[in-house]
Amino acid sequence: MTRRFILSLLFTLLLVASTAWAVTLTMFQATLEGASVRVDWEVLNENGLSSFELYRKGATDANFDRLSVVVPTGQRRYQYLDANLYRGTAGTASTNSGPYTYRLLVKTTSGDQVYTTILSQTPSAVQRSWGSIKSMFR
Repeated sequence: MTRRFILSLLFTLLLVASTAWAVTLTMFQATLEGASVRVDWEVLNENGLSSFELYRKGATDANFDRLSVVVPTGQRRYQYLDANLYRGTAGTASTNSGPYTYRLLVKTTSGDQVYTTILSQTPSAVQRSWGSIKSMFR
């Protein structure tokens, strides 16, 4: 009986420890701000977290393009401003008008976690044109 109790207790402690070390994402959203997109995310804890990788994909893109790698700083809430929405990642003008999907790869010591969000608003033709013009001069 005591052996079974000890094994049960050890299993419970391992389960609690593994959930305590897991990174929990509490918010991940993309919001249109003029000709840019603000991507916000928040984590409950950063135990075992090594980095965040943010990716973007347009409606006609075959693959996600990596936008940024963010090293955790302990602030729990992070933000990225995608000011190059109308420029491809290689520096060329993008003809894609959306919808845009953002993917957040959370790299942890216990394994990677992937989250996605879709930009809820679609940029207007004026915003797309202005964004394309601005991207030519960057």
